[in-house]
Amino acid sequence: MKRALLILSVLGMGIAQTSGAAEITFQPNNTLTHITNSSISKNYGSVKNIYSSNSGAYVSSNDEISQAIDNLSAQAKQKEYKLASLTNRLSYERQQQSGSALNSSSAPAIAAAHASRVAVSRSTGYCARYVRKALQIAGYEFTPNPSAYQYASRGTLSNAGFTKISNGSQSQVGDVVVYDRSSKHPHGHIQIFDGNDWVSDFRQSSISPYSDAYSYTTWRDSQYMDDASNRGIYLAMAE
Repeated sequence: MKRALLILSVLGMGIAQTSGAAEITFQPNNTLTHITNSSISKNYGSVKNIYSSNSGAYVSSNDEISQAIDNLSAQAKQKEYKLASLTNRLSYERQQQSGSALNSSSAPAIAAAHASRVAVSRSTGYCARYVRKALQIAGYEFTPNPSAYQYASRGTLSNAGFTKISNGSQSQVGDVVVYDRSSKHPHGHIQIFDGNDWVSDFRQSSISPYSDAYSYTTWRDSQYMDDASNRGIYLAMAE
């Protein structure tokens, strides 16, 4: 017993000399000794507990530092969420701005204006050529098709940046309609809306160039899906 006290006293003196101060507690019937070093509290802002046992010594986690790390981690996550939210909002606003920017300088309006200018009084049978040239002049890139219906069936308009919309949608400048082929019209038909009329190789009196009903699909430039240019404004022809 005296020998154990002597060892602990020497251990306490060593810690005191090294750290400046030490508080030692022990239980005679227990092999675990608990030493609280008060100088560590000054150096690190909180108390650390040093334990020594038969298996050696170790230092426990610092509660305050651990809490600070948790707080910083939480703040970092909040900033990450905020940044993601701002990024999504910016993307949405750009999309909205793009959708509301349809004017005479926009690709759909340029294509429609050109088609309107070169249209003749009645059909020549070259609707695909007229509309194709109008789209290419406006900057749309694609491989020309020999038949009008193929601009829908081959994915040409889709690859050029158009999206298929409901046939019941209110017409918008630059919208393209493609009629399927039939026994009477093996090449189908293609036309573009200039703000007032549907135009192909000629200015049509209605959306359909036929006296009979045929199936068709309607296409719109994907960048201008949300535009509300259906207000009777002849945007395509505005200079």
